[in-house]
Amino acid sequence: MIYDTLNNLGSYLPLAPEAVKLLSKVLPDFSADSPNGKTVLIENKLFILVQRYTTRSFAESKIETHSDFADLQMLLAGNEYIGYAPVDKLEVLTPYQEQDDYALFAADEKKVTLLKLEPGNFAIFFPEEGHMPGCGDKSSVVKVVVKIHKSLLSF
Repeated sequence: MIYDTLNNLGSYLPLAPEAVKLLSKVLPDFSADSPNGKTVLIENKLFILVQRYTTRSFAESKIETHSDFADLQMLLAGNEYIGYAPVDKLEVLTPYQEQDDYALFAADEKKVTLLKLEPGNFAIFFPEEGHMPGCGDKSSVVKVVVKIHKSLLSF
């Protein structure tokens, strides 16, 4: 897991060179006015989703993991908390769904670390890392979720 600011994205070039080069060019162009939807940078390997939603309480949230993709999550407007937790000791709610690349786990507040996401910073969750986006106090957010296929990762 990485938690940093967009200004430092280039520091992570060794982790995913092709993805970071492309994202460094295009992410600054996204804003709170960007329309919802998907922007494909590399077919089936690197794409950006713009989402709008209302945050939910911790009690309403679930932890997710992915096997094939890392998530880079960055707010364009609003703020939310995003949880991080190792999932090896959490209750499985939805076993891994290969077609949609996710599994869901019960959130245990004693095992989750919350990170405050605000415009200008981002969090990256690598495959198999438990994360719980969208936590907050019922506030509106505009967010970019970048899906980075594991084949683009250099470790």
